[in-house]
Amino acid sequence: MKQLYVVRHGHAEPQHEGGDFHRRLTAQGEREVLDLARASRLCRVAGSPLWTSPSQRTTQTAQTLLKEWQEAPMNMQTQEEAYLASDRSWIQWIQDWDNAHDSGWIVGHNPGLSDLVQHLTGSAISLPTGSMAALQLEVNQWEALFSGVAHLERLFTPSIPHLS
Repeated sequence: MKQLYVVRHGHAEPQHEGGDFHRRLTAQGEREVLDLARASRLCRVAGSPLWTSPSQRTTQTAQTLLKEWQEAPMNMQTQEEAYLASDRSWIQWIQDWDNAHDSGWIVGHNPGLSDLVQHLTGSAISLPTGSMAALQLEVNQWEALFSGVAHLERLFTPSIPHLS
């Protein structure tokens, strides 16, 4: 069985002169991500996939996770096409992960991430900023990932500051 951790970036500034792609985390967003990193430390298997959208706020989120987990930045892979990616795009990328890894992490944006969780679990779950859905996948190979093969194991949100 595989584990998939779906992380939505922390709260970001409402605007940036360079456009949406360049919006940075606010102080609140940084706290959200730091709390998430600390709460998820025991879930993380060092070296497992951590893919992120290339936007400023998702990159900051992934970098904070790695720093708190005491992992090298090289463990993060930026998926250039993942900025505002759909659930189906994420599924295609995840299906290509190395099966030697039993868990993997993605950091991105809504609506794609909430759609992904719904697509995989069949449950309507909306991920607020700074949240994570831990999914237990009923597959042994990443390429077998498709709709309805997961159940929500844990949900971390800033308003629910724990993983149980």
